[in-house]
Amino acid sequence: MLPEVNGRRLVSKETICKETGLSRATIDRRIADGTLIRVKIGSATRITIESYECWLSSLTSQISP
Repeated sequence: MLPEVNGRRLVSKETICKETGLSRATIDRRIADGTLIRVKIGSATRITIESYECWLSSLTSQISP
């Protein structure tokens, strides 16, 4: 089960790195450019699952014929 804050499902940067094979620096760049939406919970950083899924969708649509 994914954690929720204010009804938003959240995923950790570590989970995204494991699922995609990308580095934390790449994830940080996507946060900085607004592609991934960050939520801070104390010192923890989480990403909304909606922004993550939207980003993944855009990547797969770029490589589809």
